[in-house]
Amino acid sequence: MFNFKTLKLTKRCDSDSTNSFVGIRRGANNELEFRLPHGFDDFPENDFDATKELFFKMYRTFKKFERDSTRDILDTRSNGKDQVQKEKDGYRFKNKEDNDVVLYSKIALIENLLDVYRDLALDLMERRIGADEKVDYSKIDRYLDRAIYLPKDVIYIDEMDLPRQTLRYESTTLIDLFCFIVSELQNELAHDIEPRVQELAHRFSEQHLSHEESLFNEETFETTIRTLKGVLDDIDKRTAYKDEDYWRLYEAIETFLYGELDMDNLHEDGTFWGISNFSSVWEDMCATWAFAKFADVKKKRFEILYADTNIVFNGKNVGNTRYGKYVKLYKKASFDNPFFIEFRFPDYKRRWMRPDLVLNDNSLGDELNLFPIDIFGIFDWKYMDESSFINGNKKIKTDVTKQLSYEFCVQKSNSNAVIQSDFYIPWFGNRQQIDNEILNPLIRNNGLRVFKANFSKIQQIYLTHD
Repeated sequence: MFNFKTLKLTKRCDSDSTNSFVGIRRGANNELEFRLPHGFDDFPENDFDATKELFFKMYRTFKKFERDSTRDILDTRSNGKDQVQKEKDGYRFKNKEDNDVVLYSKIALIENLLDVYRDLALDLMERRIGADEKVDYSKIDRYLDRAIYLPKDVIYIDEMDLPRQTLRYESTTLIDLFCFIVSELQNELAHDIEPRVQELAHRFSEQHLSHEESLFNEETFETTIRTLKGVLDDIDKRTAYKDEDYWRLYEAIETFLYGELDMDNLHEDGTFWGISNFSSVWEDMCATWAFAKFADVKKKRFEILYADTNIVFNGKNVGNTRYGKYVKLYKKASFDNPFFIEFRFPDYKRRWMRPDLVLNDNSLGDELNLFPIDIFGIFDWKYMDESSFINGNKKIKTDVTKQLSYEFCVQKSNSNAVIQSDFYIPWFGNRQQIDNEILNPLIRNNGLRVFKANFSKIQQIYLTHD
């Protein structure tokens, strides 16, 4: 397991690279580098706990994105199997803009351990034949020779040999060590820990570690790893009979203790764990935040009319409509989609446009029969840094044009509409609006706003609405 204390952080402000990769890979000096998302310029340096927390949250984020995206593509696209290519330890697929997304989310030192835990169920419980006080009346004829005969032809049988759950304690130290690592890991991943796992993990800790030692504590990481390696080596020397289950447990523990990251996957940008196009993840995170905040119909004031997403929200995909060849998106049944351009007269074929989110504010008065859009109105989730909206570039010009096209479509559909277009970019800190005075004139003069969104809060919502 790598040490978060020595993991080098690479921020966008310190890098000349413009690609949207986020994750861990080898740098020029062959050292592990954790490349952070846009907006993390103020992320603390040399902070073990902050780096550890971000890593495990990004790990969970990548796993959720992989799970949701591949399910979405395979379930909703007619050629889904052609769109998703399973690589050695991850996936390559197309996002909604038809851009290539490469995701490597498997880390052997973590995945192997959890796979063994799921498959073997710790090998603590097994079915055995033993005496049981219950009586199976369908088998009573087999126990007449053991019966106690009472008056009036009554017989009494006090126990039968029936299957029952018993505990097996062979190789207890190996199992306890395994449970200790699983317990520590699941705690960091915010997973529920089975009581039996906690019990055995505690037993291992009591026998081999001091009270404060932990795998993911800055002060005790190295000593704990060293102790665990010593215990594993001692187990291997003392164990005479080693079956298949033993080797699965042993190898999973060994990989965790001695491994770092899977860095054998070649890619044009080198080897890595992470995602090559984080903008796709950012869009799903923001969409989940929006549904969590505005999808509650009981609040009445705000309602989502349209969202270019098919995220998994509280167990099911939100997409209910498809336009053309694209994956499903969400559209409120009563909302007449205005986001198209008609061309090729007299056929009036339509080319559809897809804003990220359209939100309605009902507070302006239903009695006027308006279609008012006030505030969080036409949202566009942008995975870009703050400077792009201040200095301006070719992409910003394109994005502004798209937003104005969305506004034009709404205005054409309803001339009384009050419209506000907003860009949302990632930010390590509390949500705040960029001062209009410093925005690029193209943005400022067209009435668009740019918000730096709280990445940590949005990520937490994304992870809790699985």
